[in-house]
Amino acid sequence: MRYVIVAGGTIELDFLQDFLSQRERDRMYIIACDKGYEACEKLEVIPNLLIGDFDSAGEGAVERAIARGVKVKRLNPVKDDTDVEAALVIAMDMAASDEPIFILGGTGTRLDHVLGNIALVAMGIKNNHFVVMKDSHNSIYVIKPNTVHLVDKQPGSYVSIFPYMGKATGVTMEGFKYPLKNATIEGFNTLTVSNEVVADEGKIFFEGEGYLIVMETRD
Repeated sequence: MRYVIVAGGTIELDFLQDFLSQRERDRMYIIACDKGYEACEKLEVIPNLLIGDFDSAGEGAVERAIARGVKVKRLNPVKDDTDVEAALVIAMDMAASDEPIFILGGTGTRLDHVLGNIALVAMGIKNNHFVVMKDSHNSIYVIKPNTVHLVDKQPGSYVSIFPYMGKATGVTMEGFKYPLKNATIEGFNTLTVSNEVVADEGKIFFEGEGYLIVMETRD
């Protein structure tokens, strides 16, 4: 099963349609967050769950969802977490550790929400769930020590890594234009921005401490 959270940020309908059409619908659990339901509605996609405090969804969206048989979870607008975090907690409770969770519509003009959603991607890996935030130009995920992550070679694409919540030690990148060997990444510079895979695939792993944000991007 794949768990897909459709957030209320910027989301291109063509990208969302392509993402959903490339995967088996009966093997997918879709959670729409507040305004994210409107994107689903435009594509005639019926999510399994609609969640939010509904401060941004258009008028009548909740009523239309209920009429289509969508389960609705209404959140108190005075709360400590975002709609996306509430959706992620539900997804993590349902998903097995080897079942990926995708956040779509988690990027956009609100950079505070983007940073918050990156924190949720990290929250996933801290709880042994692989969470990926995707849009038409970016795939963002977090990896932890003693794991190996492979990146396919994709012409025109770039790979950047950043330490999260402190330094990351023992970082190795093989098969990249700018390789690393047992490096300590502390941030406060742009050393690890815009790398490229030059072999058939790139390998990222580290054996020390910390967390790494990995961004696969294209123009």
